[in-house]
Amino acid sequence: MSVPLRQFGMFLLTKAAGPAADLFQEREGSGAKTWMQTGVFWLVLASVGGFLSAWHKYDASALDSLSNIGWGYDDGSALMYFNEVAMSTAIFAILIGGILVAHTRTTGAKLASEANASMIAMAWTAQVLVGLVLCVLDYWEWLEYGAREAALYGLVSAMLVLSLLVNSLITLGDRGNSPISVPSWFLILALFVLIFSRIALALGELLGWTGTVWVADAIASGWVLLALMFGVGYHVLSHVTGQPIWSGSLTKASMFLLFVTVPPFFLAESNNADNLAHSVGAILVTMGLMPILAASANMLATIRGNASAVVDSPGATAAAGAAILLPIFAILGYFTGLNVMVGDGSLANVAQTVNSSYLYVIGGLFALAALFHSYPLAAGKSLTGSASGATWMVIGGGLFSTVLFLMGEWSENALVEAEVEDMSSISGFALTGAFAFYGVVIGFILAANSVVKTLLFGNVKVSDTGATSDISTYNLVEGSTSIRALFGRGVGIDTTLIIGESEEEGVGGASIIEVSSDLHNDEVEEAPEEFDKDLVTLTEWLCGRGTTTAQFFSWADVDNSGEIDMFEFANALRVADIADLPPWDIEELVKVMDINSDGRINLPELDIALLKIRNALEIEFVPYVEETDVEEENAEEALDEELVESEETDDEPVESEDEGTAEKTEVSHSEAELKRMKKAELVEIAESMGLDTDGTKAVLIDRITKA
Repeated sequence: MSVPLRQFGMFLLTKAAGPAADLFQEREGSGAKTWMQTGVFWLVLASVGGFLSAWHKYDASALDSLSNIGWGYDDGSALMYFNEVAMSTAIFAILIGGILVAHTRTTGAKLASEANASMIAMAWTAQVLVGLVLCVLDYWEWLEYGAREAALYGLVSAMLVLSLLVNSLITLGDRGNSPISVPSWFLILALFVLIFSRIALALGELLGWTGTVWVADAIASGWVLLALMFGVGYHVLSHVTGQPIWSGSLTKASMFLLFVTVPPFFLAESNNADNLAHSVGAILVTMGLMPILAASANMLATIRGNASAVVDSPGATAAAGAAILLPIFAILGYFTGLNVMVGDGSLANVAQTVNSSYLYVIGGLFALAALFHSYPLAAGKSLTGSASGATWMVIGGGLFSTVLFLMGEWSENALVEAEVEDMSSISGFALTGAFAFYGVVIGFILAANSVVKTLLFGNVKVSDTGATSDISTYNLVEGSTSIRALFGRGVGIDTTLIIGESEEEGVGGASIIEVSSDLHNDEVEEAPEEFDKDLVTLTEWLCGRGTTTAQFFSWADVDNSGEIDMFEFANALRVADIADLPPWDIEELVKVMDINSDGRINLPELDIALLKIRNALEIEFVPYVEETDVEEENAEEALDEELVESEETDDEPVESEDEGTAEKTEVSHSEAELKRMKKAELVEIAESMGLDTDGTKAVLIDRITKA
């Protein structure tokens, strides 16, 4: 991205929202945390709604007791619509938070604006609530006749997603020359197609293009959620196992084939399409199985090198369970979805059950993977609570309830086809399925409880970004790369590099890096490190004036808070005539020195940054010496020359008649030398001479010279 676009993007993220962005923190990871926390809210709502819907299927009059307070329960379609919206929102929000964690870790920097990401998360929840309220107030009119309202709703959603896309792209620009990681690709592509979907929905509603609306819905419910699931799954499993993604070819297939095919979930009836459109649609749906099977196989092959680590990690267990079950749900969705889209629609009820179970089981497991793995990384705390129990409850309850619901739907279709009116014989499927679904509800509630406990009571963990690698070993084959590219791929300083083996010879047959074998040459010259020119100017200015870092820090810290914020640092640079920089450049300078990522500079951080520049560029520090008269300076120089001559001619120190005189001769120094010493050195000299060590540096110098 060019500098003007970056500056304009930062303006949109930080200034265009006005004071609303100031309500949120810029602390690293806060944006991802907010997204996942709002997703947990929707997750609990969707689980309760799903249980009510399952119980209502067994007993349609179960909620009629609430009619005296105005409850008017319909055939269950409104509750099913609410569950679909709530669960989709929960999965989207949690997976966005999880993939933002992967995005920032692979780029090596925090989000361009954490506050803006948090604000967009809250705004997304607000716009979903508004849409649900509008549906509740006038449900059918909103769906069938509210074209302008639906178009406006789509445009507002597109603007929110656009802000998140700009934030992600600016963050991506901070990665340097390293390649774009797999989770980052899935994030960018998912946000891009979601914007396209929202704009297409608005145009389709306004112009009455039903085909465009169908495509927009298919993109939002198919491409976006699957892309986010794949991104989170690849990151979690690779990080936990310490293994690279097993196959680069399968990774590319799952990435690019996803966006040129039609996923087999949430397929709608296409009455207005001709035979050619039906045929093309059926082919695209069939091809839509390929990226799903490729991603599942790739994730499962990645964990085979360290399966024990997956079992020990609740988040990885959830991701692995989702990878195992996803092909099964995809095949079920394929046959039932095609029946709805181009067939007679006799399996519409079965397709609806498959789609709902896909959201709760597959989407729920990938959401748990993000909550149990990525959320602790964003919060910087250890996972706390019954995370493992939640994962197994969702796996067991979700799988068992899905099987029972499908058995009930198939049995109902068979009885209808046989013209049997009494359906009481199959009510047991609905009852047992609702009971089994209770495991999913408990699992989601335990997951929410674990997130709250992690936030409030989890042990603080030091961020390992850039220090600890996700990968334990890497195979290096013929080709060329850079050290920066290796770091961008997840290689750390402790990663074992296997040099000279081909891709076929590597473990698992997988290598996602190609580098030259010349990297093992011991004579490789290290490129000099580049420093920010303004920080170099500041270092030269301080060294030339003889001003220490502590003195500069004390002068710049106007409010005496012990930390320098961005405004104070910018003001100090401007007053010292070093640089007059805009806020975004000041933020970049602070980010270079800000070790603990709190948005402020403390004295150790400033001292480390400037000392590193001073040592690397060999900038000489000129100590400040008070002016003295010419005779005193000449006397000091003469004394120094005499001491030098004495040291050159005598190998041993001059011995005096008494011990005290000998000690004074050995430790005698000129006043000029004493002024160049540190106070600690002066204290040692005073102790060796048996003098008092109290007082300032000037008092010690005077005491030593007079002794």
